[in-house]
Amino acid sequence: MEPFLAHFGYAAVFAALVVAGVGVPIPEELTQLTAGVLSHEGYFRLRYAIPVIWAGILAGDAILFLLARRHGPRALDSRPARRVLTPERRAALERHFARHAFLTVAVARHTGGLRFAAFALAGATGVRPATFLVADGLSALVSVPLVVGAGYFFAHHLGEARRDVRLAELGILAAVLAAAFVTVRVRRRRARAGTGERPPPRGGPADRGPGPG
Repeated sequence: MEPFLAHFGYAAVFAALVVAGVGVPIPEELTQLTAGVLSHEGYFRLRYAIPVIWAGILAGDAILFLLARRHGPRALDSRPARRVLTPERRAALERHFARHAFLTVAVARHTGGLRFAAFALAGATGVRPATFLVADGLSALVSVPLVVGAGYFFAHHLGEARRDVRLAELGILAAVLAAAFVTVRVRRRRARAGTGERPPPRGGPADRGPGPG
């Protein structure tokens, strides 16, 4: 990977990420780490590598999403999707997309084993393109500098860098899930306030014991 990217430059990084996004088995994380290493060694400039990587990731994800949107359920018949998208998992994802599409896309970006299938399902089930692109783009905007930076600062210790990247991604995923939980709670409270509905008070008639006979 490193000699290939060093020889063909930013175009190779962009292309590798685009084809990885549509299902070619090139680890996205490895491409980002390698670009960070090559930036440390002087082949790339970090200020150029990061936006190229972000654009390549977003382009690959967008192509997958649009293909799935065009072909519908047939897009889910591919081997990478069928391998991880069990009926139970698919049903759960469809519920999440229907209720919280933005947050579901943001979370899926950081779940490597499920990302391809989740993004294909997002396209096939009618998630709006603008919602998908904004959620995916913002989520990648957080993770890309961390992954590329790990490759840059740990250029001679890629094993440690990959471990640290995984920990960072888990941290991002936890933060996104926490934000999702808070957002859902706030929306429910606003919806309840808009309809005039109030939670049942404690100690109400349902909580009291039977009255005197």
